[in-house]
Amino acid sequence: MTRPEPLTEWEYRVFIAFYESGSPDAAAARLAPLRGTYSRQAVQRIIKKIENRAAERLFDRNVDRALSLTPAGQRALQDARQVVALYERITTAPPEVASWALACSPHHTHFVALAEDRLRNAGDNTDKIQIVFLDQQDRGERQFLSSVVDRLIRGEYQLIIGPSVRNDTLRSTPLYRARIEAMIDRDYPRDHLTLAELVADYEAFLQPGDIRARLMLEDAIVTSGVADPGTAVRVAMETYETATSVMRLLTERRGGGRRGRVVVIPSDVALAYKTGMEFGGRGADRFKWVPVHAGTSPLRLETCVTVRRDAFATLRPVIDALQAGVADLEGDVHRLSGTPAVPAQRS
Repeated sequence: MTRPEPLTEWEYRVFIAFYESGSPDAAAARLAPLRGTYSRQAVQRIIKKIENRAAERLFDRNVDRALSLTPAGQRALQDARQVVALYERITTAPPEVASWALACSPHHTHFVALAEDRLRNAGDNTDKIQIVFLDQQDRGERQFLSSVVDRLIRGEYQLIIGPSVRNDTLRSTPLYRARIEAMIDRDYPRDHLTLAELVADYEAFLQPGDIRARLMLEDAIVTSGVADPGTAVRVAMETYETATSVMRLLTERRGGGRRGRVVVIPSDVALAYKTGMEFGGRGADRFKWVPVHAGTSPLRLETCVTVRRDAFATLRPVIDALQAGVADLEGDVHRLSGTPAVPAQRS
């Protein structure tokens, strides 16, 4: 029996582009600069070749026409990323960069700024660090683990901050573990909110469904066995803009609006909106932030800094400074991982 011809690095790259962009046309447009020109038909031929070689379906279309991977497709994507990363590692020497680009989300600013100050005071080439805030579309888990990680591998970024990344060519270093918290009325009598209470008794202002904290929350609701009335009932609003949710809840309370609504976000995102912080604002002291518990423990998300493994030694001072910045910010109140709740009131 004739063995199938091995896939090339380019064919794997086409597979990745098709998955990340969601259509043959978009994939062709993304790949065209690498070849001068590239057609949707060429993309379709290669995707068909890969599926024929796998002898099973690799892609599904959801009801909203969004592209998703089957289990076989997930394995193929992992193989594709490893092949492309290895190819680039072999054919491209690590560039001597004039600056180190550190890509992160805006809510990481608190400890990133402290790290910059620490490096500046130590004289460790702080001018080489360039902070790049990720576009909104790149903050979702899928996009982060695909396009942002891809840019790190290609050398466009030297450091990225977000979830841990599983890739043999990369190294993730833990920074802290945020907990998912609810902004709830000050007179709430306990120091945490259970999933059962959240689902049954409240409407929540939440991040969109592609954000890691939201994915964790929805998964916990399913696995906990809590009776779920559905997102149409328990979700008040979805938005990437945390300030919008916080402002709306504050405004509702000042106007005597209905109770039974909460903002649910990770503690590192919530930090800026707590009493005494830069965006706490008028009325913040009418609320407190309590962890959302699944069982007896709060839901937590790990945040890491990830670099190329071959650049780890060079970037070690920056990684150390980021860890020190987190430690400085945490102090005695654990600001990033979750400020201790206000003591429970007696009923």
